[in-house]
Amino acid sequence: MNKRGIVSLSARRFALTLTLLGVGGVPAVAESGPAPFPTLVADKGQAIKLQALRGHVVIVNFWASWCGPCRAELASLERLAATRSGRVIVIAASVDEDPRSGKAAFGSNRPHLRLAFASLSAVQNYGALGMPYSIVLDAKGTEVQRVARSIDWTGPEATRIMERAK
Repeated sequence: MNKRGIVSLSARRFALTLTLLGVGGVPAVAESGPAPFPTLVADKGQAIKLQALRGHVVIVNFWASWCGPCRAELASLERLAATRSGRVIVIAASVDEDPRSGKAAFGSNRPHLRLAFASLSAVQNYGALGMPYSIVLDAKGTEVQRVARSIDWTGPEATRIMERAK
């Protein structure tokens, strides 16, 4: 603390403080390592194995029925998946507590998206501070980027992300 009573933190200590408080977009890391990827359960109840999707770019989009930007982003993800059919797999994972809410909000007009469900707490533990939250994996299954907000998946920002994911 200086003479004026102002606390001075180095950038490193500031980032650590934000991490410990669970803010700043940086996931807290447990002593045993980073949080595991959230478990994804398909609409029919079986677990989705991301390893089985290798060879494709995969976007896992976490969303909720109560999130307006999330529902709008689903339309954009549908357009992306339709134009890149066979090369990109989009998993739309609802974090709704009641899967019926997620199913109802997802609707039946998204043939190129795969509906799934995930625990909101697991997604938050992985680093999401809000919804929507997307994770892009390349064809080897390596995480390329996290997107912590809604974007137009047919726009220039998404095009740059998809180029890096090839």
